[in-house]
Amino acid sequence: MIEVIHCLLYLPMSSVQVLLRRFQITRNLSLDGVLDFLNSKNMTDAGPLDLIDDEDSDVEDGIDQQTRGSLGHGLPGSMANRGRPIARTKCVKFAPTGRSFAAATTDGVLLYSVDESFIFDPTDLDIDVTPEKVEEALAENQQQRALVLSLRLNEDSLIKKCIFAVDPSNVRAICSSVPFKYLQRLIDAFADLLESCPHLEFILLWAQELCKVDGSYIQQNSRTLLPALKSLQKSITKLHQDLADTCSSNEYMLKYLSSAGTKS
Repeated sequence: MIEVIHCLLYLPMSSVQVLLRRFQITRNLSLDGVLDFLNSKNMTDAGPLDLIDDEDSDVEDGIDQQTRGSLGHGLPGSMANRGRPIARTKCVKFAPTGRSFAAATTDGVLLYSVDESFIFDPTDLDIDVTPEKVEEALAENQQQRALVLSLRLNEDSLIKKCIFAVDPSNVRAICSSVPFKYLQRLIDAFADLLESCPHLEFILLWAQELCKVDGSYIQQNSRTLLPALKSLQKSITKLHQDLADTCSSNEYMLKYLSSAGTKS
């Protein structure tokens, strides 16, 4: 029978197991256990024909028993190589988001995900969507158009350049004009920038205004946006932890200097 990854639902205080889904790990027919149904001519009442030993025959696997000793195959404790290697799944690990998992199999490492990632959006591309058009829009101070074009191209460097080109007073207006289908890509850019750029207040302003403007949509589609939101939360949490000690020490130092100045 086919070797698959079985997803089982375990019920507390019960031995009941429910098969949720089966994933085929390989289509390599040189491995055993790939086909759902074996060819009827290879099946017998005792099972697959390849797995049945013929004790009455002196010829096994194309090699005569008398010649096996001279070839070194008749040593005590040795076994003949019968059949093909069997397809197996050695280990399964799930991502922290719960939306993807990896399986180590005899056919290699397989990755499964419910999220559809893309490098560019072919449905929105046309002859006018180019990096040159993005640069032209920035030169003409068309910040909203430049950002949308960069999101359609899905070029990381262009997206970040367009983010920094927006004036802080226009952030809210730009956020309200971003199409919903590009929110995940924009949030991913915010999470990456918080880990690498020094303009923390500006990026946090972007994230805050985006949540205010599109909060209802984000809440309704939280399952789809969950990976991007978790990345943003992780970046903000790490940033808070890094700055907490520095801010606290500065606060106590300012209080000390203020009190020392009043006493003198």
